[in-house]
Amino acid sequence: MINQVHPNCRIGIKKLSDADLGTSTTSNQTHIGLFDGTLDFIDIEHQIISSQLIYSNRVIELLSLLDFIENPDGSFRSPKIRKGHENELEINHIRVNSVVREIRDIVTTSNSNWYLLWFGLENNELIFFLFNETSTDFQEIERITGRIGTRKQIDNTSSEFNALITYLNNKVDSVNLEYYEELEIASQTGTEKTTKRLVPRVRDIEKANQLFKETGMRGEELLYQYLELQKTNNFIRDFKWLNQSKETGMPYDFEIIENDRTLKFSDAKATRYKFEQPIILSSGELRFIEENKDNYLIHRLYSIGEEPKMRVCDNIHTVSDIFIPNYNTFNSSLNAERLSIQGVKLAVPTNLDLLNFETEILLNANA
Repeated sequence: MINQVHPNCRIGIKKLSDADLGTSTTSNQTHIGLFDGTLDFIDIEHQIISSQLIYSNRVIELLSLLDFIENPDGSFRSPKIRKGHENELEINHIRVNSVVREIRDIVTTSNSNWYLLWFGLENNELIFFLFNETSTDFQEIERITGRIGTRKQIDNTSSEFNALITYLNNKVDSVNLEYYEELEIASQTGTEKTTKRLVPRVRDIEKANQLFKETGMRGEELLYQYLELQKTNNFIRDFKWLNQSKETGMPYDFEIIENDRTLKFSDAKATRYKFEQPIILSSGELRFIEENKDNYLIHRLYSIGEEPKMRVCDNIHTVSDIFIPNYNTFNSSLNAERLSIQGVKLAVPTNLDLLNFETEILLNANA
C-alpha cells in the first residue's frame, strides 16, 4: 500500500452548509471550516498543501489553502481551507483548482445533503472525500460509524476507527490504481516524475521502490514453489534459484533443466497489478536474451498482492531481435563522437502481437 492514513490524524466528517457550498444568499463565506484536532499532525499553520478530492469513484489533484486561527496566547485552533485567490492556484506554472472551489463546482445546488470527510496521509497530503446522502458511500460510512448527523470526529480510540480506516484505505487505493501502476514502472526505470501527479511525491516514490523489491522477491518465491512442484511431478528434471541466498545481479533468476537436459534461463517479472502492466527489461538483459534466443523464458507473475497468477513467454527474443540492432547502431554513432550509452531500460507491453504468452496459471498464494 503506497498511501496510508497518518497514524496521528483524526477523521473528520461534517454536513456541508449552504455557506460552505457557496450557495447561501446571506453569506459570502470563502472557506470551509474543519474541526479542531483533526489536523494536529500538521506543524505549519498557514500553507498550501497538495491534496486529493475523492468524488464519485474518481480522484482529483487539488490544492488545500490551509489556515489555522491564532489564539491570543499564540496557539492555534480551528483549521479551515480557503477558496483562494487566482495567484495562489498554481503548481509548476499550471493552474490547479482549490479543494473549496472544486467542491463548489461539483455541488451547484443544495437539493440534497452533502458531506465532507477528511484525513491526512503519512506523506502529509490531505484527502477530502465528498459524498451525498443518496450515495452508497454515505450508507457504508454510516454502517461503520453510526449516524453521522451534522458533524463527527473519529480517532484511534474509537471502536469504529479501524473499520473506517480499512474502508478509506481501500477507497484511496482504488481511485489511485493508475498512479500506483505508474509508480511501479518509475521504481524500475529511475523516473522521479509521474504523469498522474503534478507534484512528485518523493515519499511515494521511495515507498514504491521498497514495495517493488518486496514484489520481486515474492514473485521469485512463488516461481520457486511452482518449479518445485514441476520437478516433483517430473515435468522438469531440475532447476536452480540464483537469488535464493543473495542477489546475484545476473540477467535471469532461474536455471531450468528440462527432461531432455536442455538448459533454459528464466526471469521472474512480477507485478502487484494486472497482467497488462509493461515488463521492464534492461539493455543487459536484452543482450543476454539475444545471445540465448529460444532458451530464455519470461515468467510473468501478476496480481501478486491478491490472487497471484502467472503466464510464461517463450519468445521474448522477438523483442531483443528488434532492440539490439537499433541499440548497437545508435551506440556506434555516439561512439564516433566519443559518447556512449551506459544502460537503457525498455518498457515492453505484454499485449504485443509478436509475443507468445501461454495460458494463465493460478498460483498458491499461501504456499
